[in-house]
Amino acid sequence: MGRCDVFSLWGQYAADFADGLKVTVELTGYGLVLAIALGVVLAAARLSRVRAIRAVATVYVETARATPALVVLFLVYYGLGELGVLWSAFWSAVAGLGCFYAALFCEIFRGGLEGVERGQHEAADALGLGRGQRLLRVILPQAFLPILLPATNTVADLIKDTSLVVVLGVAELTSHANNASSITYRPMDMFLLAGLMYFGVYLLISRTLTYWEAHVQRHRH
Repeated sequence: MGRCDVFSLWGQYAADFADGLKVTVELTGYGLVLAIALGVVLAAARLSRVRAIRAVATVYVETARATPALVVLFLVYYGLGELGVLWSAFWSAVAGLGCFYAALFCEIFRGGLEGVERGQHEAADALGLGRGQRLLRVILPQAFLPILLPATNTVADLIKDTSLVVVLGVAELTSHANNASSITYRPMDMFLLAGLMYFGVYLLISRTLTYWEAHVQRHRH
């Protein structure tokens, strides 16, 4: 098939793919918000001085990290139904992705906070800063950059894993590519277009976070 023929085919399905991309971006955004919020809670729990709280958080994190994301999606989707919680496939997918990636963000946050030198904690204590002030004014600014790079990579993984929700019947980008390929019998062309669109989303987010990191570094020196 010629190049013009491929572009013409892509043009025919551009609106469908745009709808799928919109759902993919929404899945990524909502899932990311949930993952970060839950990840912060888990990180705080893993750094808690109460052993029972640390133990619960550790079990959650280790279990989630050892379980494939697809299995977590199935557990949330079918598990909620068994409990009588009737969520749509979209929100079940958001919950599943958020719960799975929360464990990864927890370890990123915990690693960044624990990476701050002990001397910084002691200096904050010497200045008479309370625990909250020490965290906001001393620890978090120094932990930000060590957290940002692995967090960027994790966001990229989240974008790619939104394609897994096709098994739940969510009409995201991969679902539209699969439907188009079954109609046109041109799977290579359809999934190539989907791949280019995933790459575009990743590139936009990656460059934005890279710019943000450079901006923060400039203002720290």
